[in-house]
Amino acid sequence: MLYVHTEIIPDVSSIVLRGRPSEASCEPLTGRVLIRLGHSLKVKRIAVEFQSTDARKQQHRRLNTVRSSTLMQQDVFDASGSQTGHAVWPATHGGCARELPFSFDIPGHTHQSVRTAFGNIVYELRVTIHTCGFGINTWTQALRIPVYRIPLEDSGWALLLAGSMSVQADWLGAVELQMVGDCAAFADKARLCARAIVRPLQKGQMLADVGLRLCEKVRCKNLVDRFGDLRSTQHTVCEEVQKVYSPSDSLQMLALDHEQSFDLVLDVPSAAAGCIQYSMDTASLSVAHELTLVATIVDQQSNAHLLRISAPVRIVPKIALEASFAELPEYSKSCFDRLLLDSSAEALVARHSRRNDGCWSPPPLPPPSVHFDNDISADSPTAPVPPSYQVCFGSLDVLIV
Repeated sequence: MLYVHTEIIPDVSSIVLRGRPSEASCEPLTGRVLIRLGHSLKVKRIAVEFQSTDARKQQHRRLNTVRSSTLMQQDVFDASGSQTGHAVWPATHGGCARELPFSFDIPGHTHQSVRTAFGNIVYELRVTIHTCGFGINTWTQALRIPVYRIPLEDSGWALLLAGSMSVQADWLGAVELQMVGDCAAFADKARLCARAIVRPLQKGQMLADVGLRLCEKVRCKNLVDRFGDLRSTQHTVCEEVQKVYSPSDSLQMLALDHEQSFDLVLDVPSAAAGCIQYSMDTASLSVAHELTLVATIVDQQSNAHLLRISAPVRIVPKIALEASFAELPEYSKSCFDRLLLDSSAEALVARHSRRNDGCWSPPPLPPPSVHFDNDISADSPTAPVPPSYQVCFGSLDVLIV
């Protein structure tokens, strides 16, 4: 085996900050470090660090404007106070390992992980073993861990993610396009579903194809181009185009003689692989996403026209879309309720009730008895009192007047 083998095992695979930087609280990051030795080793100190690394592949450092300098360190072992200044650790055998726990409190204002053309922010856990002796005196091992940000429950940001998507527009009064969806926020590594509706307003129009396109636009707020505009980049993340044919002839386009609807699906790539970034808007960088419905219409003169309508969408971590509702009370759990009845009423309820799936149902109510004399005027001094409805529930009599 290797002379020194270290393994970092965090309790969570990612750090999730809840709320905006001004309102988010600290999130704990705990874990342990496993150390296996092939030979005995003189160990002076072992430190675990949580740090951020900026992009190292930038050709010009001035372009790397997105930076973060978070650095936290914890000494999980320190033998500097001993007489020799180190501790001798024997070799480990049989799969045994030394285990050292660590714990950090990640600040709520920490910038979330991002990988763009203007710079990268990547967080990692790094363990460093300081030894004494000849040869190599420092052993390091790193593990990347992403930082995400999701909205707080019942906040305006969370309500914005729960909204639906609907956009429509017409082209020269001839064709109307509409794109609808159950939500306007989607997770990465998931399927993005939307419905496209093509509604003809004039006769003689043909539909050649229809599709969806997801675009990502990154804008840096610290750099401007030669025209004074903010530097930005835009690219297509994924796209799907569906050819449309006539049901009677597979070689002919679809005639728009009535409204047509299509269910379109896109496979959103993973954000961890860098194919797409989560939607964000910070002081130095903004990442926005746009979903575009594309349709090719052929008019009566056989001229093709490319029609497009777009709607802003948000790409968020999957955990942001998973609502955690508290368990609401159900009637099936009414056996935990306490009925404050006397003994006779309780016996009557038990006698007239039946067991149904672990629940007690109340006895049937008798029909109300209504008495009214129509021969006597209501204005007469001898008019009777208003009718009385007597409801019997067990031994509890309620008189409703």
